[in-house]
Amino acid sequence: MAIGDKYASLTSWLQRCGQESIHLSFRELNTIIEIPDCAYRNRPSWANLTKPSSFSSAWLNAGYIVSAVNLNEQWVEFTHGQPKSQHSNRVLSIKAINSNVFAALLRCGRSCYDAIASDPNHRYLSWEHCHEAFRQHRQTHDEKSVDYLCLHLAWYLASWGMLRNSFLMQKAYKVHTKAVEVICSPEWSDLWDVSANKMADVRYARRIIELSEKVRAAYIDVNAGMPTGTLLTKILLGTLGCVPAYDRFFRHALSLTGIAAQSFTEASIMALGKFYMSHETAFETLRQYCSERVEYPAAKIIDMCFFEYGFQNSEETADE
Repeated sequence: MAIGDKYASLTSWLQRCGQESIHLSFRELNTIIEIPDCAYRNRPSWANLTKPSSFSSAWLNAGYIVSAVNLNEQWVEFTHGQPKSQHSNRVLSIKAINSNVFAALLRCGRSCYDAIASDPNHRYLSWEHCHEAFRQHRQTHDEKSVDYLCLHLAWYLASWGMLRNSFLMQKAYKVHTKAVEVICSPEWSDLWDVSANKMADVRYARRIIELSEKVRAAYIDVNAGMPTGTLLTKILLGTLGCVPAYDRFFRHALSLTGIAAQSFTEASIMALGKFYMSHETAFETLRQYCSERVEYPAAKIIDMCFFEYGFQNSEETADE
């Protein structure tokens, strides 16, 4: 039996299921396919690597990625997202939005920025500190600079609550070393502070997804843990500024407005870019307002508007 055929039953099962997010125990998964022995012990076995006829092809071919896995408790979570083999260059339609809702989004974005004015040590400033550090030192790859950027990234993530319920809680700041080296590689220089117009371009959206997988692999390679989509996008926002952070309040805002899919995919990135461009004057006015100290990229403006809107319209009170 070919290796690909060996896992075809999982591909078919996921396609039939069709849910946005699927949580399975290893025991439940084993009733669908035989889990490889190495997958019980090694996190890299669950990496979303696009290799033909591999274990990962079973979920990637069905349009899913592994968003979380726990080897101790023996469970895995699959999140819906287009596999690279099925990506297309189709033109996305721009979702219409109620004018009152759009006005509320802009107010939310502005209120996020204005919160800094009353508190020079506000946690929202941690994004500015981290992003500026990476912008200024991204081309210096010596050990001291990488260490400096790891500290900035670690504090930024901590201030946004990304250590809670995460493998990062048990790690020192140097766990980010390999990820920082990936992010600062010249290979990804075209993604720094990408414009909304580029976010709407499938070529750039695809590269953002590709970079996120490289960053995910960087943590897996050092046996740190499996980064979630929320953590990956929070990292990319704080460093390159190329995509908003898909945290729970941001996703909630997407569900309320219907502007884009709630999952971190090419299609969702492109839809957000097109939405920004369809309201370019209003968004650019806000971006200029927020760029008094440092330049705010389009992705950060989108992030602030939708994060705060999702927070204000959520029954939850806990912060991200």
